[in-house]
Amino acid sequence: MARKIASIVFLLTSIVIGLGAFGHDSNAGRLAQEFAKSPALDPGTVSVVLAVWHFCSGCMFVLGAICIWSWWRMRAGARDAYFAPSLVGVFYVITGGATVVYTGKAFFWLFVVLGGLLLASTLALRTAK
Repeated sequence: MARKIASIVFLLTSIVIGLGAFGHDSNAGRLAQEFAKSPALDPGTVSVVLAVWHFCSGCMFVLGAICIWSWWRMRAGARDAYFAPSLVGVFYVITGGATVVYTGKAFFWLFVVLGGLLLASTLALRTAK
């Protein structure tokens, strides 16, 4: 039963990570509007920031897809499918916590929670019989 719960938590967390890309990218228009309010900004710099914004959204989607793929492999009995989601979990916990400290925005605790859920469910799946 514990393995089933961990599997569901792992899959749902992976889906949220992947779908987060769409929420992130949907804010690109708002970012462009904010940049438009400051015409003194270098247009080249603005285009690079927007490109990096879209790239970050793509990375979130890919990380979610890697975790979903790892979940699929774990269900098939692969014992080597735990490293990638563990790395994603550590990345989310560290960058989420650092971003909360740097910006003071409580929203970024979401990344800490997602990373923690991914780490905990990965550990539970790895050790469950």
